[in-house]
Amino acid sequence: MLQLESHINALKEGHENALYFFMDHFGHALRYFAFSYLRSKTDAEEIVSDIFVKLWNNRQKVDNYESLKAFLYIATKNACIDMKRSTRFKMQTEELDILQNLSIPEDDILKKIFRTELTELLLIEIDKLPRQQAEISKLSFLEGWNTEEICQALDTTPSNVYYARSKALLALKERFKSKNFEYLLLISMSIIHVFKN
Repeated sequence: MLQLESHINALKEGHENALYFFMDHFGHALRYFAFSYLRSKTDAEEIVSDIFVKLWNNRQKVDNYESLKAFLYIATKNACIDMKRSTRFKMQTEELDILQNLSIPEDDILKKIFRTELTELLLIEIDKLPRQQAEISKLSFLEGWNTEEICQALDTTPSNVYYARSKALLALKERFKSKNFEYLLLISMSIIHVFKN
């Protein structure tokens, strides 16, 4: 935590390396978070890039790690909403100064942040799976594709998809059992949520 605070101090003092540190630290999670709203990787990347520019421009207002994290997620959510609305009409009001008016994020934001962080943990473990299992797991668990869509994209059969997905689930459960049982429960909840949607 002391290291994070030192990076925050460096950011406030105008050191670009500190900005790059937080881009690495939060970038992937924020892109996934934006993608969950927009369903477009290009738009998600554009928004996250803009958010880091806003962070740089408002760096003097960052007090601590919690306010920085809240700013990044709330600003990303607001930018996603604005982008979705801007296809039909332009927003007339200026963006609120999130850092100065920071309050506890509403439940849906907390749930999305929680799901994003769970997804990060899941993605790390999925990337360790054999290539076909990893591809099918990402498309199924993270992108929400059905079996038919996966078969078409990967030019494979439904039985191969079912088999790879089952093997991947077993491997993930074993990995999380060996690390921490609580993580296993959390990831299972995340996977169940994806299948329900």
